[in-house]
Amino acid sequence: MTDVLCFGEALVDMRGESVAGRQVYIPQPGGAPANVAVGVARLGGRAGFVGQVGADLFGSDIVKALVRHGVDVSLTRQTDDAMTALAFVSLDSQGERSFAFYRNETADLRFESRHCPDEALESARIVHFCSNTLTEPAIRETTFSLVRRARAHGCLVSFDVNYRQPLWPEHEEPAPHILKAARLADIVKFSREELEAQFGEGADLSADLLAEQVQLLLVSDGAGPLQVTTREQVFALFPPTVEARDTTAAGDSFVAGLLFHLVDQGVDAGALSDWLRGPGNLESAVTFASRCGAFAAMHYGAFDALPTLRQLQHLLPETI
Repeated sequence: MTDVLCFGEALVDMRGESVAGRQVYIPQPGGAPANVAVGVARLGGRAGFVGQVGADLFGSDIVKALVRHGVDVSLTRQTDDAMTALAFVSLDSQGERSFAFYRNETADLRFESRHCPDEALESARIVHFCSNTLTEPAIRETTFSLVRRARAHGCLVSFDVNYRQPLWPEHEEPAPHILKAARLADIVKFSREELEAQFGEGADLSADLLAEQVQLLLVSDGAGPLQVTTREQVFALFPPTVEARDTTAAGDSFVAGLLFHLVDQGVDAGALSDWLRGPGNLESAVTFASRCGAFAAMHYGAFDALPTLRQLQHLLPETI
């Protein structure tokens, strides 16, 4: 049985560094859903990655890295028909990122729903996805098909928006697709920046989403308070104060920590509602997840920035 299946893009982050006055780019495997899969596996959970990369140097490096970190790659395809996507990542002095993507007809966009058999969904507790597979019609339909199938097989569905504006065609309006995806999930995470970019300053989707399938809505705000909303409670939690070096995988590490904690507590789709009402359950989970995110922000890269339980205990002992 797989604890968490993560569907979407796996790519190579070309992380920029200034070396002797020149900008040098260091290739590192990444992609938000792949990061979450690695994050769950490094914490000790059973995670699988569902998606496609090229049968090229970068694609092979991604698959090898997933395996090295303990991720099940039985549903990770390599194709000769397309190349692996690249993301050039530049960091400012606070570790905040800017992106330039090379993702035109790349392998991740050609994954089809039929490539993920029903048996894989039947054996999973949680299916996680992001909005970067909503950017074009074919992969968008694949995404919605997979999510609906996951729901039909009783999976808990997690959606981290992870909005990246450069990936969307100029004529495409992301908000309706993002909202449609969110309404299919049990757990939804926005950053404050992406929420307001799509739905306006001060936007609050809690009444809309919590009236649908959604049971837990999370809105992060960098070093600011994390807003946590369910049908019964609303509270804010400040993440740990750390020196951020690279925030590339911080949000993904948060999600991985949350999903790992849910699995560790025996929470699935059928148990989520009662668990959310349990005293202290949710606060404990988001506290743990926030510390996972903080750990990643303290370290460079994506996969390699994600913590193990031992690393959390060493650097952030209040986590355990």
